[in-house]
Amino acid sequence: MKKILSMLLALSMLLTSLFICTSCLGGDGSGDGSGAGGSGVGEASSFVSLDINPEIILTVDENNLVVTVTGENEDALVLLYGEDTLVGKDAEVAVDKIISLAVELGYLTEDNKAVELIVDNANSEKATELLGKLKSKITATSESTGLSVTVGTEGAYSLLREYEAFKAANPSFAEISLSKYKMALTASEDGELTLDAALALDDSALIKNISQAKAEIEAYYTDAYKERHDEAMRVYNYALDAELDLVYAEYFSQNGQMSAGMFYSYIYQIYALTARGLYAAADTIEFFDTTKNYELDETRVNAILESLGLSATETDKLKNEDGKITLDSVLDYADIYMKNLDTGVDKAAIKAALDSAIANAEIDVKAEADRLAREYAPQLESIITSSEAIKQVMEVASMLAPPNLKTEITTMLADYETAATLLRELVEGGTPTTEALREVADGLDKKAKQILVKIEGLLDADAKADIEARKKSKRDAKASEREAFEEAIASARRDAEERLNNLKNSRKNKQ
Repeated sequence: MKKILSMLLALSMLLTSLFICTSCLGGDGSGDGSGAGGSGVGEASSFVSLDINPEIILTVDENNLVVTVTGENEDALVLLYGEDTLVGKDAEVAVDKIISLAVELGYLTEDNKAVELIVDNANSEKATELLGKLKSKITATSESTGLSVTVGTEGAYSLLREYEAFKAANPSFAEISLSKYKMALTASEDGELTLDAALALDDSALIKNISQAKAEIEAYYTDAYKERHDEAMRVYNYALDAELDLVYAEYFSQNGQMSAGMFYSYIYQIYALTARGLYAAADTIEFFDTTKNYELDETRVNAILESLGLSATETDKLKNEDGKITLDSVLDYADIYMKNLDTGVDKAAIKAALDSAIANAEIDVKAEADRLAREYAPQLESIITSSEAIKQVMEVASMLAPPNLKTEITTMLADYETAATLLRELVEGGTPTTEALREVADGLDKKAKQILVKIEGLLDADAKADIEARKKSKRDAKASEREAFEEAIASARRDAEERLNNLKNSRKNKQ
């Protein structure tokens, strides 16, 4: 019996250490661009997407006051950076400011004088009313600058392309509106809510969800900042939590008896650590989203240029601020190009050629993403191997468990098999989505919390004090790691703000 206990504790510590190593791999604002906090602002009831490229999303209350405003791409963050807050302003005033800045910074020009506007509200009449007001404001503001801007409501090329592909792949959602899809897509961007889950919400709940999530986003929340922030989180927070989970097994194993608490602590740890492993795998797949960084080769670039009727001397139009031609930068330009096409042009033929060229480029991007994901396979294999070893010992130990615990152990082992299968699919070349991984992880995390409630119910005051002391000791041991984590976040923020400031000044100097 003591041998089994020793094996369980040793394997638990090994799994924890392997998870910590795996988590280390892979991948207060200045001005406006985010958040809520304006006085007198009510609960968000309307959703507004203003796509100029930059793309900006606002949530608005019943009195048409802005609750949140966020830049959805780097150009939008540049536009909003350092400006006075728009939160608490009337939506028309906010849109007037955004359009004026877009003209001032050279985003709206004679070559890009079209804006795509999407407005939604659970009350369709209010949505129509707000849409009309904002369209009129965009037209009036642009005309005051000497630019005649067209306001469309059919959606940008890249959004429509994704929307149509989603409906084709999911017939049950064939009737969803573009505005509902756009809201669901926005709500699912941070990974806390799957696209399917977002689509299942009614419009009112979806808008509230978006508003709450956007209120947490800082003005310097660039893609580069997010990647560095999330990496630091994996290195520190996830790893610390994994070690803290171990204290229950350490506590209940100290007397060498097969108690209910001991069994619960190991069930809890397997649920919790496997969930963390799946979250880490999902984060890594997301980290390997190469659409932002993978440079397209000359063949793909030439095909895209040809589909757009551009010459080889016009490749600069496809480049991002860093001078790279990526799938994202191509889609950004395609959005501008397609919405500014003159009437009478065969738009359908151009779209078909562009769709084909981009689809071929996506094949290369997907292949690169798969290659990078395969590099992560050995770390996933380590998680699987170690947790399977604990599972095997648990199967033996379960024979000694009290009758009332055997069912829970059997359930836990079955749950583990589901999670392990997903991980194995990734290791063996499968492509489980981040949504699928997180959905299973959420289920395991929920079960871990339920088991933790049972563990807490077995602890008296002295035991709880003992466990808290153990947790404090582990936190104190990681003081230097905490300092490194905080500096990593601070450094990422400094770099993000410097980049946004430099890009904005560069645009101002060009005008």
